[in-house]
Amino acid sequence: MQFINKFFGSILSAFDSFTGHYLLAIFIFALLIKLILLPFGIKQQKNSVKQAKLRPREMAIRSKYKGRTDQPTQQKMQSEIMELYQKEGYNPAGGCLPMLIQLPIIVILYNVIISPLKYICGYTAEMINGIANYLVNTAGITGITVKDGVFSGRDIDLVKYITEEHLAGINESLGELGTVVLEELPNFSFFGDPTALAQNPTWTSWLVLVPLLNFGFTLLSQFITRKLTFQPMQDQQNQPSMKIMTIMMSGMTLYIAFVVPAAIGIYWLLNNLLGMLQQIILAKTMPLPKSSPPAKPPKARKRRARTKTPASLNTFPPIVKT
Repeated sequence: MQFINKFFGSILSAFDSFTGHYLLAIFIFALLIKLILLPFGIKQQKNSVKQAKLRPREMAIRSKYKGRTDQPTQQKMQSEIMELYQKEGYNPAGGCLPMLIQLPIIVILYNVIISPLKYICGYTAEMINGIANYLVNTAGITGITVKDGVFSGRDIDLVKYITEEHLAGINESLGELGTVVLEELPNFSFFGDPTALAQNPTWTSWLVLVPLLNFGFTLLSQFITRKLTFQPMQDQQNQPSMKIMTIMMSGMTLYIAFVVPAAIGIYWLLNNLLGMLQQIILAKTMPLPKSSPPAKPPKARKRRARTKTPASLNTFPPIVKT
């Protein structure tokens, strides 16, 4: 795991050196990840189109067994539907693969972002411990966890204290362990604040925009996904519960964006924006087939019985001459 983190950290470090700003490095990194995962996004869209095309035939199978809820009949119905899927090369679980691939990447990126001294600057554990010990024991800074001389917090929590004011003292305390150079540190400045991206957002700072924007764009992303991808009938019937789940997911994103450094919240925000752009482009290039109501079986014509009119009714009454 350490090797993978260092590999991703070297990529982010290269982008940081090239752009000169950590925010731009995060944007390029998010764009690179989207490009790498683009084939899976294309496959997911193709899978959605194929599902939409198969839907009328699937509904025909379901209507054939409509009203029969016994287990053997239901098993036979499911067997016919799965045979249809296999014949047409459709995988119902195909849409889950991109999400399963993205989750470990997000976890790895989280570890890299919260540990810039280790994975981007390449500092050893001894150097990081030395920096933390100086900040706690000499500079008197609180909120940094050091136990028996070992730092157990996040590297990014130290970065905001590695300033010109403390630089000389830090390097003196490190001695032969190494030297901290400010120019080698990621540029966490934003809107004039030199350590903005390393700070956790609060309701009293402008960084509160990061969680709020994450909340809004997560809602918008879910709406666009439902609008541009095929939604089975079961999902349409569960619209109320799906809306509740969407709000809960957005609320969880809001909460997480408050408890992690702003850099991670901004990455998640960029990831949502790029994901929405990708979804719109794929929907334009590979649109879903226009849905039409299934054709109803023709009704048997009722043959109207031809009744013969009694002869007495067909004859006119005799004309009486006066």
